[in-house]
Amino acid sequence: MNVFFKKFRNDIKAIAFLSTGLFLALALASYSAKDPSFNSMGHGFKTLNYCGILGSFLADLIYQLMGLPAWVMIAGLFQAAVLSLKGKDIEMKNMRVVWMLLLICSFAALASIYWPDRKVFENQIYPGGLLGVGLASGLVKVLNSIGAQVLLWAAASMLVVFSFEISLKEIIMSTVDFASDQFENSKKSDFFKDWQWPEFKKPKVEKADKKAEMTIGTGKAPVSTKKTESLMAASQLKMELEDEERNADEDDEMQEQILEGLVAHDGAEAVAVSAYEPPARRKVVMPMKTPRRVANWTMPKLSLLEDPPLTRIKIDEKEIRRKADITLEKLRQFDVNGQIVAAKPGPAVTMFEFKPNVDVRVNKVTELADDLALALSAESLRIIAPIPGRDVIGIETSNAQRETVYLKDLLADEMFWSDDMKLPIALGKQTNGEPRIVDLRKMPHLLIAGTTGSGKSVFTVATITGFLFKHSPKTLRLILVDPKQVDLAAFADIPHLIMPPIRDPKKAVVALRWAVKEMEKRYKSMSKFGARNIEQFNELVEKFTADKLEEHEKINAEYENQGIMKLEQYYYTPQPYTVIAIEEFGDLMAVDKQNVEQSIVRLAQMARACGMHLMIAMQSPRKEVVTGLIKTNIPGRISFKVASKMDSRIILDQAGAERLLAQGDMLVVSNGSSTPMRHHGPYLKETEINGVAKFWSDQGEPEYDAIAMRALEGGPAGSGLGAEAGNDFGSDLDSSGDEYDERYDEILAWAGGQKAISASLIQRRFKLGYPRAARLIELFEKEGVVGPANGSKPRAVLVASHQG
Repeated sequence: MNVFFKKFRNDIKAIAFLSTGLFLALALASYSAKDPSFNSMGHGFKTLNYCGILGSFLADLIYQLMGLPAWVMIAGLFQAAVLSLKGKDIEMKNMRVVWMLLLICSFAALASIYWPDRKVFENQIYPGGLLGVGLASGLVKVLNSIGAQVLLWAAASMLVVFSFEISLKEIIMSTVDFASDQFENSKKSDFFKDWQWPEFKKPKVEKADKKAEMTIGTGKAPVSTKKTESLMAASQLKMELEDEERNADEDDEMQEQILEGLVAHDGAEAVAVSAYEPPARRKVVMPMKTPRRVANWTMPKLSLLEDPPLTRIKIDEKEIRRKADITLEKLRQFDVNGQIVAAKPGPAVTMFEFKPNVDVRVNKVTELADDLALALSAESLRIIAPIPGRDVIGIETSNAQRETVYLKDLLADEMFWSDDMKLPIALGKQTNGEPRIVDLRKMPHLLIAGTTGSGKSVFTVATITGFLFKHSPKTLRLILVDPKQVDLAAFADIPHLIMPPIRDPKKAVVALRWAVKEMEKRYKSMSKFGARNIEQFNELVEKFTADKLEEHEKINAEYENQGIMKLEQYYYTPQPYTVIAIEEFGDLMAVDKQNVEQSIVRLAQMARACGMHLMIAMQSPRKEVVTGLIKTNIPGRISFKVASKMDSRIILDQAGAERLLAQGDMLVVSNGSSTPMRHHGPYLKETEINGVAKFWSDQGEPEYDAIAMRALEGGPAGSGLGAEAGNDFGSDLDSSGDEYDERYDEILAWAGGQKAISASLIQRRFKLGYPRAARLIELFEKEGVVGPANGSKPRAVLVASHQG
């Protein structure tokens, strides 16, 4: 019987506390002054109380003594029930009971002070009960009303902490957060739409996520802590850390038991387990003012992304122990002896560190991956033999429950908003739960591979979305190649585009040729200033005075009629970063392998310095697609789950990617490293993608590059970008710039009735190609019909009518 009670002690206590609290709550809630009680005879045994005559007597007694604050006692019983269910050993010690009674007395006295002449329940019960009336009258005589209230509120605050073991700081922060949320919501209403809100500067809040390394059994693994900090973005964001709902006392008690070896079973070997706790969800507090503006653009706020749900992964120590035992037993069956020295649970996988005996060959362990996966019933198992810089072998096995990595959490990291991160990519979280942000400039190009459902396309979209939070069209331009017409369709109308999203692989060949020419043009610009990279070039251009530019224009005045002036002025214009994102790269190689490979290799070799970067994604990294030249010149690799070891070796130069989980699990090889690092990529909903894209498209239409558009419209044969790659872009633009258009008069008459027009508007209205519409806009500007360009906004019409 003692064994049974010991095993189910907490459950029995929880039931006792819960049933007692529920009985008293029902009795108090259904109390009626007409029921029989110590002060009323009632009508025999007939009662209105849900708990019968016993409930009516108890409720009357409690209310008469304590008044309405008696409900504090009910809250205490419910809290005890919850803690018992969580495994806490609840004992009703004398002091805790005393604190609870004193808390009730404090609230009862306060109620009597605030409502001295009022009675409830048909004028039968004082709000603070007889106890409150007596205490209040005594305190008011000694301290007066205000002094008594101050004393009682101070006492009540301390007693709440003692009775319920709730931090006063948590109560205050929760109240402040609730008020802040209500304040933010009020600003979104139409009434406050045009109101200029002041900026409130909040202090930085730092929170350290402790990852203590614990020892199970008799081992003597060191206890270490690792501190991770998340601060605010310096000039753009305000960020706080919001604690997840957790029971700190429970964690401390568990850790003490583990450190004392209380959970080890007989004969178990020492296994060090690093306690993984997911970082607390970061609550992003955006500046309470008008959104950030860059030039003529309004930058998006992270409020466009949904707040991730609060989740927490519970570490099952017994399950980890069981898996460690199974792993050791299976290895011993194949004469692979050694010991597991540590187990490191992460958000999606748990790594066991296996130290083999000196007579065990490493490849004997790697050959047993399938046998271990079968023994552990693991969805995925990967072996790292050995872990770089260590004398142990890593055995990664999937967790039963995975933590979803949300893009908003990663974008809230201060690293993303660092000035050093010009093109930040939120890779996701590492196996220890730490976020990782890298700069595309340092990679400087990416090969991405993954089967359907692996998370490849979601990662590409998340990366582009991250760029849109960091850059305006002034500092970033995009070329999107999407043969499937699905993955990147949401970005079809954003103003960052150099050309419309390309769906035809043949036109993608032309776009790559244009990118090569653009790269060469940028290098000419950089050479004029002696700049080594695009950042240095842009700094020098900004310092280039108006006088020097004027002098240069005079020197080149003789070329004005030939249209060369525009080409020359290009050399003195700050250049944005350009990212070329390609989906389904295999389709491009199937159409024109020679020209595609030539352009990709040329860009990969030279484009980094001039601010142009490649992101190339594919489903199957076959050797016909990822050629030796391409692999040599693109060191940055990301592999999601692939179909075979061969595919993994092609993309990563080693096996392992075929054993990954789906939905964002990936291996990353950065520039300068040959060892893949495992990450769990970010996730975002389609509604979030559409929301960010709409935010940008609402600010203006994309202003496509006229030369690129003419090349795309003409195709490889007519553009000089395919078979005749050497043709000059400048001459192609200028040769027909002033040609008469047969629909000129018609469009001019229509333009006279508009307030503003753009090339895109003419294109849609009259169903013309974009280059033709752009030429008409240039003619209108020369003749004074429209004003000069103003970013991506439509041009103002300067005359009501015009006769050509």
